[in-house]
Amino acid sequence: PLLAADRRAAARLAAERARAASESFRRHGADWDEMRALDLPGAEIEAALLHALPQRVGRLLDVGCGTGGLLERLATRIEEGLGVDASRDMLALARTRLAEHGLSHVAVRQADMYRLPFADASFDAVTLQMVLHYAEDPAAALAEAGRVLRPGGVLLIVDLAPHDRADLLGAHAHRWPGFDDAGMAGWLGATGCVPAHSLTIAGALPVRLWVAERKTHPAAVLTA
Repeated sequence: PLLAADRRAAARLAAERARAASESFRRHGADWDEMRALDLPGAEIEAALLHALPQRVGRLLDVGCGTGGLLERLATRIEEGLGVDASRDMLALARTRLAEHGLSHVAVRQADMYRLPFADASFDAVTLQMVLHYAEDPAAALAEAGRVLRPGGVLLIVDLAPHDRADLLGAHAHRWPGFDDAGMAGWLGATGCVPAHSLTIAGALPVRLWVAERKTHPAAVLTA
């Protein structure tokens, strides 16, 4: 298990370094956005995500927050927001972005998505936007997201649907060529989350939004 965790961490760090070192990131700085880099419909994706979230959210965790763009957009809907990312460079830009907008109820910190430094059932909502295709082990990342989500809480995942763009595995350090509903449902079920609904957002690449609700603790699923 320790070696497997080390391999996941190494793959995650390699992906984060490739993302942070991309020409788009260097050129645009805090305005870097993978959805823009891949020519995805950012406005439509944002609208779908906002519609899927409750009107008011207590504590929200954004896993793989990058430069804080999603946290900034959700700031008016949440009482407290926290973002985590592995990249120090992106977190520095996120802190600058949040400070410039006076968002004192939103913060970011460095953390490993496979070992989130939070207690069980700490958050009312967890988001993962364009994160899982970088993950060496998406199931493990979702298990951690489910662990920190309280019963009745909402888990929102935005990521690519299955595609045939093999170049993304190299140029953008993607580990997965998108995800289908069956695989996602299996992973979510193992976390104690029940898929509520999903939808496709058309664009240069198909994007899927999955919404799930935490029903049980993962241990209860494993022992059922």
